[in-house]
Amino acid sequence: MDFVYFSFMQGVLAFFAPCAVALLPGYIVAYVSRGSSGNPGIRIRIFRGLKLAFLSIFGILLIYAIAGGMIIVASQLLKDYMKWITVGMGSVLIVLGFLMVTGKSFSFSLNVNRTSGTSESVEAFVFGIAYAIGALGCLFPLFLVVATQAMAAPTVLEGGSYILAYFLGISGMMIAVIMLSTFAKDLLMKYLRKILPYIEQVTGGLLVLAGIYVIYYQMVLL
Repeated sequence: MDFVYFSFMQGVLAFFAPCAVALLPGYIVAYVSRGSSGNPGIRIRIFRGLKLAFLSIFGILLIYAIAGGMIIVASQLLKDYMKWITVGMGSVLIVLGFLMVTGKSFSFSLNVNRTSGTSESVEAFVFGIAYAIGALGCLFPLFLVVATQAMAAPTVLEGGSYILAYFLGISGMMIAVIMLSTFAKDLLMKYLRKILPYIEQVTGGLLVLAGIYVIYYQMVLL
């Protein structure tokens, strides 16, 4: 059960990956500006927000499903060494965390601020895809730790709970941010601008702690 909570928190942490969270301000502005005309009622705004949030989540799920499938294929060749690979990934998380804290992380960003003439539903789905690619681009070792631990779990149900918890973490944050955008855009943008300069350092510190926990957890099992 401890690793379920750990996986959930890693999903939340993945949402705040610097490569991904940098996409939020532009999308929030575009989202709010398109919904400001006509002064729609609260029910319409809630429905629109939830619809676009879930479309974004489907985009995230698609990318993570592809990444998960690739990990499963690779794990079949390395299944006898999965626990040691997880320990190695814990070490990678610690190194990556130190790099992020010192401003020397290796990452990339995606620009989806400029929209095309496609519907906002398609745009929300594409935004989810871009967000997932950004999160994996920064913090793939984080997802790899959860995925490898899930495959090493004694039962399919327990392993599935790790993946589900991770996905609920990142998805729950996406729903919360888009709903906040619907009703408190100015407040959300104010705090986003404040925390963006520090996201990388905070994420790095949390990654170091996550790496230490992963190594400790595996050493106890071994």
